[in-house]
Amino acid sequence: MIGTQITALALPTLAIIHLGASPFAASVLFALEFGAQAFAAPVLGVLVDRARSPRRLLILASLGYGLAVLLVPVAAVGGLLSLVLLGAVAVVTGVLGGLITIGLQAVVPVLVPRDRLVAANSAMAGARSVGQVAGPAIAGSLVQWWGAAAAMGVDAATRVLSILAFATMRPSREALARRSAEASGMVRALRDGVAVLRGQPLLVRIAVTAAALNFGGSALGALYLVFAYQELHLSPGLIGVVYVVNSVASLVAVGTAGRVIRRLRMTRVVPFFAPLAGAALFLIPAAAIAPPFAALVAYEAVFGYCATVWFIATATLQQSLVPTHQLGRVIAMSRTISALAIPVGALLGGALAQWWGMVPTLLAFAAAALAGTCASIVRNSQFGTTTPTSADDRPAESGTNAPSSEVLLTAEPTSPKAGSSS
Repeated sequence: MIGTQITALALPTLAIIHLGASPFAASVLFALEFGAQAFAAPVLGVLVDRARSPRRLLILASLGYGLAVLLVPVAAVGGLLSLVLLGAVAVVTGVLGGLITIGLQAVVPVLVPRDRLVAANSAMAGARSVGQVAGPAIAGSLVQWWGAAAAMGVDAATRVLSILAFATMRPSREALARRSAEASGMVRALRDGVAVLRGQPLLVRIAVTAAALNFGGSALGALYLVFAYQELHLSPGLIGVVYVVNSVASLVAVGTAGRVIRRLRMTRVVPFFAPLAGAALFLIPAAAIAPPFAALVAYEAVFGYCATVWFIATATLQQSLVPTHQLGRVIAMSRTISALAIPVGALLGGALAQWWGMVPTLLAFAAAALAGTCASIVRNSQFGTTTPTSADDRPAESGTNAPSSEVLLTAEPTSPKAGSSS
């Protein structure tokens, strides 16, 4: 995750500072990464479900990711850097990053027993939060001291750690045999994945909710630093503190999610924590009339906590409802729905801010996100209509815990700040 933070900062820095990219060109780089990931997700889900060895698939994806990132410092040394090359790297890393994300989340039920899914998903979210605490500071220091291209070389080197972590995975053989038994064609496999998702209306609602938060969050994210620097006149140091608050809130959520879910149950956590996160977005434009630093700190604390608890709950619900041999496709379909909203929201937010003004645009996208999260508000009876997968779809024994490195979560909403990723 720290390596991902390095590239998230270094790639646009290279484009803007070293290659003179316009704001729109920088937005296109952002859109290329998430757009490629969203469009490729259904096929990636089939690959994950068909993989005879998820461990080998994750290792190869991490290796390919590292090689793609390594192209940038090599090109810089040779004087071959261009926006086209950076765009290609954004596409490749977006696709391979999506493959790692889907593969990790789909393999969790094969690695741990069902009663430990909340704990496993909390551990994955915790690893991501730790990376978000340390990542921006490390990334900024490396880019400032060594240069953006050399910093991306460090990201490439960190993939070795990911490969070593994936090599420790030990899924049960029985579960792997069940996952790879299906031999239908690609089109049939995709149709089966759509059918499974359609058969679980609650999961469709969750995907729509994540898309709404990503749509509003990415739009506000495209404007967040401009608003903070130019209109709120906050210093980079204060912005750094605000970013840390989000990560600390996420870590607190990781530590308490299990107790919250057990106490409130899924029937309350899933319907209400996403709207709470959506409502928190209004604290960003509220900073124009309230004390700015306090408003943004409150936003990061509420959004970071509620979005993380909601993600852990919905990821666990998804893994419980879908058979393991179809989980990759269902995660991928959900990811397509949620991830496509990110480039659309980011580009539309930037365009509307120029035409409409900053604060009205922030309010409009916050309202859109909150309205969309109401899709997750369902009657308790709708939880009862979803039938968890039977014991026959679960491994009899579990192996070691899933590795926590290089975790990008499937449907987690993006936080409106620079460098956020789903």
